[in-house]
Amino acid sequence: MKEKLTNNLGLKILSLFLAFFVWLVVVNVSNPEVVRSREVTLEIENEQVLTAAQRTYEISGKNTVTVYFNVRTRDEYKVRATDFRAYIDLAELYDVTGSVQVKVEVLNNKEIISDAAARPGVVRVETEELQSKRFDLAVDTQGSAAEGYALNGVTLTPSYVIVEGPVSQVGLISYVGVEISLDGLNSNTEGAVEPVFYDANGNRLTISDRVTVNVPEIQYQLVINKVKALALDFEVSGAVPAGYRYTGVECDVSSVAVLGLKSSLAALNTVTVPAAELNINGATGDKVVTVDIRKYLPTGIELAESVNPMVNIRLKVEKLANRTLVLTDSDITKKNQNEGLRSRLVPGRIEVTIQGLGEDLESLSGADLNAALDLAGMQEGSHDGKLSFAANDVFTVVSYTDFKVELMQEVGPIEGGPAAAHSSGAAASTAEESGEGAPETAEATKEAAMTTEAAAETSAIN
Repeated sequence: MKEKLTNNLGLKILSLFLAFFVWLVVVNVSNPEVVRSREVTLEIENEQVLTAAQRTYEISGKNTVTVYFNVRTRDEYKVRATDFRAYIDLAELYDVTGSVQVKVEVLNNKEIISDAAARPGVVRVETEELQSKRFDLAVDTQGSAAEGYALNGVTLTPSYVIVEGPVSQVGLISYVGVEISLDGLNSNTEGAVEPVFYDANGNRLTISDRVTVNVPEIQYQLVINKVKALALDFEVSGAVPAGYRYTGVECDVSSVAVLGLKSSLAALNTVTVPAAELNINGATGDKVVTVDIRKYLPTGIELAESVNPMVNIRLKVEKLANRTLVLTDSDITKKNQNEGLRSRLVPGRIEVTIQGLGEDLESLSGADLNAALDLAGMQEGSHDGKLSFAANDVFTVVSYTDFKVELMQEVGPIEGGPAAAHSSGAAASTAEESGEGAPETAEATKEAAMTTEAAAETSAIN
């Protein structure tokens, strides 16, 4: 078999070449007519017919048609797709089937083209009610301004757009906005961006090209200001009733971030809520006041966008408690006592009632009252006692029990030997323990000492 194919191979190749040459000569001599095609974009006429009826349309399938035509073989290479115009006239739309005939015009090379026709010869056109809707533009800022700066305002021109298109497409749009980058900005900026469509979940939508917007680009201006944190200061007015105490202010925030020109912020460190807003007259418990902090910002200063302007302020008022403490002689400082006299409190325990916050009173002892007894001008004998207390913010003294201060002569050294001294000391001690009047006891002790001394002198003479 292989030998049959390879025998006379040259003659066989030559015969093929001669056959092709003969075919070429015949074709060129006869120049037969052949059917050829070109892909042509479909054009639309009389769209205003549907627009006037508040309807829109969409071509089912491709937006091109295939145009078939007859042409002589030798002229085929001259024909281009641009030599044809394929179109439909929406004024001829048949509403029942939604179909319209495709028409073809030969624009160029009419002398070599014949029987031009489109396939398919009819296309379907889907129509839908047209909707026009206004959307206010939302601003979606992305990224962050330079450190120490923040966005203080956005101006859009225009501030809204009119969207027009098929009801099914416009109905998908929840809102329209613009996306603006703030990355690294530290000064006012302007620019232009295209509007963006969003669904109800905030996701970007890809909309059919049948949806149009009356403004293709939105102009924007950004105001970028310096940021500063200002501490909150509170002025409180009024007074609480007796038995209560105002204990201070609590606020849900300690400072607020504000925006403004650098020069305007330079001397500003606090925001003061005035006393007119914070009055505690008659309060017997905590009072909560909600204020709009924006009212107390200077002109040209604004809160940062993320700051809640409503601030809750608690004016704390607590009911006072009473506590009784016992003072002894060691808890009282004695001032201005005459030399040669000693003092004694009768009774030896004084009850002092103080008033203050329960938590503060719990930790106090008698010594913390800083009680003082002034003995200036008091001579030997019994006197009414009167205490004074150092001023303080923790407590006030409500009352204390009555007491006496007894002043008596100091007992000096006793001469006459140990026996006499012992006798004298024992007498004094017995007198003190007996609880009888201090002056009489002191006098008796003095007389006993004198008698002992006289007896000692007589014994020495003898």
